[in-house]
Amino acid sequence: KHFGVQIEPEYFVTKPIIFGDFIKVGVDKAERVYEDLTDMEKIRSVLQDYLDDYNMTNAKDVKLVFFQDAVEHVSRIARMIRQERGNALLVGVGGTGKQSLTRLAAHMCGYKCFQIELSRGYNYDSFHEDLRKLYKMAGVEDKDMVFLFTDTQIVVEEFLEDINNMLNSGEVPNLFEKDELEFVLAATRPKAKEAGIPEGNRDEVFQYFINRVRQRLHIVLCMSPVGEAFRARCRMFPSLVNCCTIDWFVQWPREALLSVSQTFFTNIDLDSEEVKDRLSEMCVEIHMSVTEMAERYYAELRRRYYTTPTSYLELINLYLSMLGDKRKQLVSARDRVKNGLSKLWETNKLVDKMKVDLSALEPVLKQKSIDVEALMEKLSVDQENADQVRRIVKEDEAIAKVKAEETQAIADDAQRDLDEALPALEEANKALDSLDKADISEVRVFPSPPDLVMTVMEAICILLNAKPDWTTAKQLLGDSTFLKRLMEYDKENIKPQILLKLQKYIANPNFIPEKVERVSKACRSMCMWVRAMDLYSRVLKEVEPKKQKLATAQAELDATMATLQEKQRKLKEVEEQIKELQDKYDKSLGEKESLGKHWQF
Repeated sequence: KHFGVQIEPEYFVTKPIIFGDFIKVGVDKAERVYEDLTDMEKIRSVLQDYLDDYNMTNAKDVKLVFFQDAVEHVSRIARMIRQERGNALLVGVGGTGKQSLTRLAAHMCGYKCFQIELSRGYNYDSFHEDLRKLYKMAGVEDKDMVFLFTDTQIVVEEFLEDINNMLNSGEVPNLFEKDELEFVLAATRPKAKEAGIPEGNRDEVFQYFINRVRQRLHIVLCMSPVGEAFRARCRMFPSLVNCCTIDWFVQWPREALLSVSQTFFTNIDLDSEEVKDRLSEMCVEIHMSVTEMAERYYAELRRRYYTTPTSYLELINLYLSMLGDKRKQLVSARDRVKNGLSKLWETNKLVDKMKVDLSALEPVLKQKSIDVEALMEKLSVDQENADQVRRIVKEDEAIAKVKAEETQAIADDAQRDLDEALPALEEANKALDSLDKADISEVRVFPSPPDLVMTVMEAICILLNAKPDWTTAKQLLGDSTFLKRLMEYDKENIKPQILLKLQKYIANPNFIPEKVERVSKACRSMCMWVRAMDLYSRVLKEVEPKKQKLATAQAELDATMATLQEKQRKLKEVEEQIKELQDKYDKSLGEKESLGKHWQF
């Protein structure tokens, strides 16, 4: 009016007044320029860069949509905490983004955001412990800090009393114990000395510490105006209002709601941009209609129902969740139909192929039936032949068994007769084996041997086919192989005339080992040997017919066994042929049944 300039009210909506020093990212805080920010798109881009950087350096991501109200609020919070001893009181219902915007603003200013963590058993002492940590970081470590405190964290009202003191004077009564206070003073003295404060003045050093805390520490309070608690706290603790810059978070305007919904629908795959715009408008209309109904609800029933940005975001997320679920259901149903059609198509192809295969299968099946019947007939004939051969072999086995038993009986009888002579022969050989050269020399040195010695030596000479006199006997005794000749004597083939000559000595009643032993021990052994030879020859003579009979029986048995083995071999060949034929028949029968099943199918 006074300057002659006419400005429409819409201008202040479309062209908001925003000042700040954060437009140049990465510039040192001391070199930042506080200026008028007119390019809204550039502001949004810079704020998005700050948000991306914040999410990269913090575990919990923050998701924000920078519509106009959000940009204005974050610039205000940044301006408040950039001022010396600047503190902020953010007033608005829950879910309006007060805490998220404060964390982003602190990150934009290069400050560290501190917030207490409520846990079971958190009390006034725990709150003081957190305040001591906060004071040390700001006053001792010289860090720029933002203390973010919400009304939901007020466990006891004494919390607000301490915050009221922090805002008013910066000092919390009885915050530090004596030893902790000494540590704070000792850590502050070097800086205080540089500022011209005497080291010995404890009060001034502590006040310097408090001033450093007030310069570095910025308190941001987030309060809800709902109910009487906020009004009562403002009256009880006036510094909450007097020492803070107040920023009211009101209901999001329509432009903000539309911007948020459009942002959420940006990456959703829909048919067209027109559909996205209509969905965005729909979400806004739903939220605005609920807000209007909440006002009507209050007007009629005097009860409040608050529609917050959080409820709006939940509405959008609910729609997106339902959209995703429905899409999954449709995709699943489509895939089922697609798979069903694919199976039907494959089945039709398979049926067509089977028809072709069956037309070619019919003659094969008929031929296979003929082959199986022929195999069955041949198998039956071969089985009868095999049974006949098996009966013959069984009969021959019985005959061979009888012959083997008869042959064994003859052999056993002959062996029993031989066994009668063997003990005497073995005893004689043992007696000869016990003799040595001295024993032989004892007999040989007789100039005129006793009668029994002469009798024994004459019998020895006869068996060795020598002249039966003492001279010849002495020569035999002098032979080094004399005992060996006796041990290896061919007792199986003694001539009958030798045995006949030997009988007069065997018949001599004195020609027994016991009587001969009285004259000569060596002659006793030779006497035993002579009598054993005579006994063995007589037994052998009696056994000879039996041995001949055994040889004849054994020859017959061998011939019978050879014939039997040949028949068994032929039987085995027949059985193997039958088994091979049976396997071939089973295989052909299986193929026939398989072909029959395919044909029936």
